[in-house]
Amino acid sequence: MKRTLFALLALSLSAQAEISSVASESGLKISDSVGRAGMAAVLLEQQGGIIMTGGANFPNALPGAKTPAERGAKAYYADVTFMNLGQGCTTPQAVAVGQLPAPIGYAAFTAYGNSMIIAGGCNDSGHVSTVTCTELKNGEAVTSIWPELPITMAYPAFAVVGSKLYVMGGQEKADSVTTLSRCFVLDMAAPGEGWKEISRMPEARMLAAAGVVNGRIYVMGGCSLHPDANGAAERTYLHSVMCYDPATDTWSTMPAPMPEPLVGAANPLPSYEGKLYVVAGDPGNFYRASLTGKAPAEHPGQNYTVYSFAPAAACWTNEGRNATGVATCPAVQWGDSIYIISGETHPGIRTPLISNIILTK
Repeated sequence: MKRTLFALLALSLSAQAEISSVASESGLKISDSVGRAGMAAVLLEQQGGIIMTGGANFPNALPGAKTPAERGAKAYYADVTFMNLGQGCTTPQAVAVGQLPAPIGYAAFTAYGNSMIIAGGCNDSGHVSTVTCTELKNGEAVTSIWPELPITMAYPAFAVVGSKLYVMGGQEKADSVTTLSRCFVLDMAAPGEGWKEISRMPEARMLAAAGVVNGRIYVMGGCSLHPDANGAAERTYLHSVMCYDPATDTWSTMPAPMPEPLVGAANPLPSYEGKLYVVAGDPGNFYRASLTGKAPAEHPGQNYTVYSFAPAAACWTNEGRNATGVATCPAVQWGDSIYIISGETHPGIRTPLISNIILTK
């Protein structure tokens, strides 16, 4: 039987058996009314909800801002909030539970037990190698410091197999004009053993998405960087799909690339019945047009389309549309439910909304 997708916002089901293309202002929201890109958010199943933190926005942007000068300074955040989605919770809200030691955005992150692990990322000071473990105890966030990554890295792809966190690619420094192909793994059951380097990706990239099916990691999309004529970083959008096998420490390239290149799709890629779901992201049409001076007057916004990828068949399916078009946002999966947390709708513009996609057979 063909699977269909139903998009919800504020846990209200659309009357149509398809993905709604309309976001409701009454929906679930993060605590920041501006919204943020590059947040970390994970499910704490034992606690019955989502813990979220970090990210960045432009709190002093002028209305309709389009240039860096009009947006003002980017702000990074360290506040930690928790949204209870458990049974009997009728009005979920993000409640403050503490602070990280420092602001962070665009990092790798995962849940481990009753904790949220955050690795790498960036803030006002630049790119970092810091790794933190934040546990929710008696309604308060308690953070400890774990072994640092061997290098600084932001915008990596990341995935978990068993107790091991894999962090792959990204950008080493804020002024780097190339991307990383280096990859590292940490056994979260034995963090004291530190990070180990594994085989490098065949193609260096940042802002890629990654997910796991049958113990193998699939990394897709993102972009590479190269210096332009003036020595500034210029993007090349990617749609190739690479597969990493932890059992053999080897990479291969899948024969079926993405239907379109996407940068900053919701991470980590949700997995359901042998398929990975790619939600959100920037297809790069406006960016590529801007390089040739042919960009439209208005940015069209980020991707609404939801794709699924079945590695066994190397097959892509267009599953419909998400409630809103965003990029650089976390995806939090709870069974057959996917929560897309905040994110960027247009360059420099965020949304506080949390959309929810229900997967059904």
